[in-house]
Amino acid sequence: MLKQMRVAVAVGVMSVPALGLAQSSSRNDDEHHHAPSPESVAACKDKSEGDTCEYDAPRGHESGTCHKLRSGELACFHPHHHHDQDGGTR
Repeated sequence: MLKQMRVAVAVGVMSVPALGLAQSSSRNDDEHHHAPSPESVAACKDKSEGDTCEYDAPRGHESGTCHKLRSGELACFHPHHHHDQDGGTR
C-alpha cells in the first residue's frame, strides 16, 4: 500500500509542471491574437453588427463588415480576415 501511495504521489508531482505548461501555452496563444485597430473600431461606431464599414488603415483603405468583439464593441473586419463567430478575433 505504501509503495502504491508513493507511485501515486510521484505521478501527481510530475504532472503539475505539464499542467502549468498547458496553461502557459494558452496564454501565449492569446498574445498572438491581435486586437483590432482603433480605426476599425471607430468605423463601426453607431452601427450594428453586420453593417458594412470602411476606414483608412496604415496599409491602405479597408472595407468590410462590423462584427462584435468579446468585449462587446464592434469592429470593422475585411471579409478575408478571420474572426470567431462567437465575437472574438484571431
